[in-house]
This record gives sequence, structure tokens and C-alpha cells, in this order.
Amino acid sequence: MLRAARQAGLGGALRARLPRDHPWRGALREDAAHLALRHQQIRAEVRDLLRAWAAAGIPALLFKGFALAEFEYDSPAERFYGDVDLLLPPDPEVVTRAVHLALARGWRSDGLHARPQHWNHETAHLLSPGGLARLDVHRFMPSNTYAGAARAAAITRGLWQRARPTAWEDLTVLRPHPLDEVVVVLALGRSWGGDRGGLKGADLLDLHLLRTRHRLTDGQLDAHAHRIGASATWGAFRDLCSPGPQQDLRPDVTRPRIQAAMRRDGLRTDLRFLHLRKRAGRVPALLRRLPGALRAVLWAVWAVRRGGDPRGHLASCPQARPVHLPPEAQLDVISCVRLVTYLLHPRQRRAGVCLPRAYATYRALRRLGHPAVFVSGVARQGGQLLSHAWVEDDRGPLLAYGEPDNRRRFRVALEYPARP
Repeated sequence: MLRAARQAGLGGALRARLPRDHPWRGALREDAAHLALRHQQIRAEVRDLLRAWAAAGIPALLFKGFALAEFEYDSPAERFYGDVDLLLPPDPEVVTRAVHLALARGWRSDGLHARPQHWNHETAHLLSPGGLARLDVHRFMPSNTYAGAARAAAITRGLWQRARPTAWEDLTVLRPHPLDEVVVVLALGRSWGGDRGGLKGADLLDLHLLRTRHRLTDGQLDAHAHRIGASATWGAFRDLCSPGPQQDLRPDVTRPRIQAAMRRDGLRTDLRFLHLRKRAGRVPALLRRLPGALRAVLWAVWAVRRGGDPRGHLASCPQARPVHLPPEAQLDVISCVRLVTYLLHPRQRRAGVCLPRAYATYRALRRLGHPAVFVSGVARQGGQLLSHAWVEDDRGPLLAYGEPDNRRRFRVALEYPARP
């Protein structure tokens, strides 16, 4: 039970709720201290950027994990979170100004902000100078992919209209109205991305905390969900998060119930047709990338079998004139390498193919001029030391690589080439 709580990121929350003489408190002291220190480091970088935005007249609405840890919980050591989420106005000019102010302070962008035609519910991804804070800049809440653009925009306008100015020492930021924090951010927030109806352990804590702290009643929450057309989704989320002996957070239990409720509210749950249509339009580009991906993977197979210091292999990779590939081109290259890697390693799917995939992705991106960075790290789990390899670039994690939490899960042991 202790290991499961820690793996779910609930070690700090559990420690705060145990009796002072409980033997687990000592074992969880490191978890709480790590969360508190991490939050303070992220907080300093985020505050510096938000201060610059406020001086430029750019409003920011903070929500989800970071905001809950900072403004709602008694201590940030109780609430684990990954990225820092916020809303900015969807105007491309405002987003561009905000990102340029971030770049001037040493933040890095993956380039999405410069391509409004590729925006979904997010408009920019920023990595802090220290590398700890990843900022996900939203324009819609909830996702337009699942709710539709018009409906997502209408709900988001309501978030802005009901948002509450919140004093944050020398800053004033916007926070969602508590009703929106529960119904829109928590309940509808489980309707897209990797969640898609799966719950997290922190959901139960967040729901109980917000209801208690802001004295929210069932009637108020039900009425608000009805006003925004999310009664069924909110009802399913509420029932699944209600304390009781039947509580079960396994995705195969929660996902069918939440997705059925989403369909009753008119939200999309089956995106296979949309994905197929989008991928069909990329087939010519993918076919052009396949030969290069095949050469890169064959080289990676040779490098893995030869062994030795990865830097020796990586140093031999050709480097074209440095140029940042657009996000869609990055996705094409990375997708082709992933496909060819798994086709050539059919018996290693269970054991993993992280090293040949990382080698091949690095080589394929470098050959096209993209400043790829090979990264390897280690983590201890269940008494065993695990290793992993992946690829980022000089701006930080690659969204197309599909592993945004690697730096949280693994302690970095090698970067090549080393970033300043």
C-alpha cells in the first residue's frame, strides 16, 4: 500500500493525513520534502514570468495541479503535479507577445505558438530556464477536440467571466470560480488527452478539498453542471469520487462510465475517425520519411549490438545545417522511426526498445538539421535500478516523442550534446 501511494504521487498527501506517531510518516518524509522543494523552485520561475506578463497587460488564469498546490492545499508538499497549466487569451498576437517575453527570460518554446493553424486546446508549450517547469498554455477549457470548438469556446468565455482575482504576494492572478474548478477543470478535465475517463488519486482529494473549503453544495454543483451542459459527466465523476466501499479507480471501471456520461452530454468519445482522417492526410509525408527512418534504425541496431559509450556512436551522426523542424515534421520523423523500430524488434516489445529508438530518432532528426539531444536516466523501483533513454531537443522535451514525464520519473545521467 505504501509503495502504491508513492507511485501515485500521493506520498506527501498521505503523510499529512497520518497520525503524528504513525510509522509511515518517517518513510514519507522524503516524498513530502521533495514535493515542497520542487514546488518552490517551479514557483520562483513561474512567478517571474507571470510578473513580466502582468506588467505587459497579459492576463493569466491559473488552474489544475500547480494552482491547487499553491492556493488550496495547506502545503504544496501534499499535491503532486506535472505541468503548470494556465489560460491565456486565444488571440495570436497576445500569445506571441507572451512567448517572446518568456524567451527573453531564458524560457524555451517548442514552436507551437508560431503556428496557430496547428493549435488545439493549447497554444504554446514553454520550458523554464531551470528545466523544472513546463508551462502548458491553453486557449480552451475543456478540449475543443472533444467538446467541439464552439462549445469549448463558450465554456472558456464563462471561465474568464467568472474568474476571481487572487492576491499572490506582490502579484494578482486569476483563478477559476470554485464551481468551475470542480465541474469544468476536474470533471470535464478527465474527458481528453491520456485520461479519457481515467481518474487520478488526487481527484478525490481535490474534490473533497474544494467542496469543503468553498462550502459547495450538491445543489450548487448540479445546477452549474446543468448550465454548461455537463450534468451527466459531472454526475459520473461525482459518484466515482464519492467515498465508500465500492470505490474503484481502475481505468477499465471508470472509463466506460465517464465516457457513457460524456456521450449523453453530447461530447465526443470515439476519435478514431478523426485520427484516421488526420493521418490519411499525412501519408505522403510519412512515406517520404520512411527510407531515412529505416537507415537510422538499421544504424541504431548496429550501435546497440556494438555497445560501448553512447557518445561515441552519437558523435558520428551527420548534422545538417541547424534548423528547427515544424512540429508536424517532427511528428512524421518520430512516428516513422517508432514504427520501423518496433517492426525490427518484434520480440523485444515487452522488454522495451528505448535505446535503439532513441539512437535512431536522434540520428534521423540530426540528419535533417533538428538539434536533437540524446538523454538517458535511471530510476529505482521495487529495489531494482531501471534505465531509460529518450530524445529531446535544445528547447526541452519533444511533444511528438510522447514521453513528457521522463525527467520526473528518471534522474538524468547523460545528455548528448550537453545543453548549457
